[in-house]
Amino acid sequence: MNQDKVSVLEKIGYGVGDTACSLVFTSVTMFLTFFYTDIFGLTAVEVGVMFLTARTLDAVVDPLIGIIADRTHTRWGHFRPFLLWMAIPYTVSAILTYTTPDFGHTGKLIYAYITYNLLMYLYSAMNIPYCSLGGVITADHKERVSCQSYRFALASIGGLIISSTTLPLVELLGHGNKQAGYQGATMVMGAIALVLFFFCFATTKERLTPVIEKNNSVLSDLKDLWKNDQWRVIALITFFSSSANVMRGAATLYYATYLMTDPTAASTEGVAMKSAFITTGVVGTIIGAIISEPLAKRYSKLTMFNVINYILVAMGIALFFTPPKLLTVVFPIYFLIGFFHQMNQPFKWSMMADAVDYGEWKLGRRITGLSISGNLFALKLGMAASGAVVGFLLSGLGYQAGVPQQTPAAVTGIVFLLSVGPSISYLAMSLLTRFYKLDDSMLNKMRVDVDARRALSVDNLVNATTSQPQINA
Repeated sequence: MNQDKVSVLEKIGYGVGDTACSLVFTSVTMFLTFFYTDIFGLTAVEVGVMFLTARTLDAVVDPLIGIIADRTHTRWGHFRPFLLWMAIPYTVSAILTYTTPDFGHTGKLIYAYITYNLLMYLYSAMNIPYCSLGGVITADHKERVSCQSYRFALASIGGLIISSTTLPLVELLGHGNKQAGYQGATMVMGAIALVLFFFCFATTKERLTPVIEKNNSVLSDLKDLWKNDQWRVIALITFFSSSANVMRGAATLYYATYLMTDPTAASTEGVAMKSAFITTGVVGTIIGAIISEPLAKRYSKLTMFNVINYILVAMGIALFFTPPKLLTVVFPIYFLIGFFHQMNQPFKWSMMADAVDYGEWKLGRRITGLSISGNLFALKLGMAASGAVVGFLLSGLGYQAGVPQQTPAAVTGIVFLLSVGPSISYLAMSLLTRFYKLDDSMLNKMRVDVDARRALSVDNLVNATTSQPQINA
């Protein structure tokens, strides 16, 4: 039996782990900026500063979590136990983040800093081991793309649930009180996420472990990570990919609220329009993630990654010049952006796991947790930078929460954040792939070399054990 093959059930089990993450975290990228400015009561610049500081600090914590995960030894493996340990704290922190306390402005700002930082740290403690799990389920790079395709398709379903039900749930559970509505909606999503985290733990398995565990220092781990030139390339790609996604996600609700709908329209009509627009993009992400697997079997993932990025650049520019109320054009473009963005994610995350293999091949050491957390460090920096850009740009261009008619400058800023801003990031990603050299032939060579090295290590260990002198009782 081929130990590198992963069953459909396990791929689904792995994928729903990201569904659970998405049920909580997608609401952060889609709704939290709008929640803070229009519901919670903070200014756009306060939100921008908070995102910049909190996400930067959180990014520094990520490598520490990766180091801890690499050094965690249980009968369940290095990474799976964190799905059990962090599930409840993570979901509770999300509920607290979407809770509006009855404080003055300063008290609410302090509360937001505390709860948002807590959410970010617990997200890292959950998500870094989960992402690392994807690198040790199998050593086959084609199977890895398949696992990541399942993951992002199922993560997109989590996003679909968030996009299509959050605003209606806010109306239903809040009874006109949007603060209570957002809290109630998050409680519902958190309960579902808990069940899915436990299912992911129960159905997955860690197959790939180092043959020899070395007692290296943390500094040695960090030095070895930095020596991995392909990891550095992927980290930069991750930064720009995160920036594109967060910038567009944060701008979407502003775009739908102030540019696509009539401010004087009935509340139910506005909610329906906003939910439909957000959901359209998420449906695109589901289909895109599903399509990536058959494409990976037929074409080079590096080639596909490049082509898709250039398409996304063009889509963003087209959206910038499309009038927001021209719905027959805006909806299809937004669908295609979601489609192509998510199609690229399995390729990117598989490339990330390949970079871990490259580090083992080049340096003789496998540091999966630190490598993945290092990429998530770059992801968080991308979130910090783009979140700050959204807050600072809206504030600088005169955005005012709740005002039916925004200034022309604020309108242009919202459109830019949704379209051209992400396109700049996609262009940077394409340029960076010129320095990425792990094509299929290189991956096959690495696999043969690493397998031979592991087999030799096992033989040496067996020989050393059997050659020990026997002591008779």
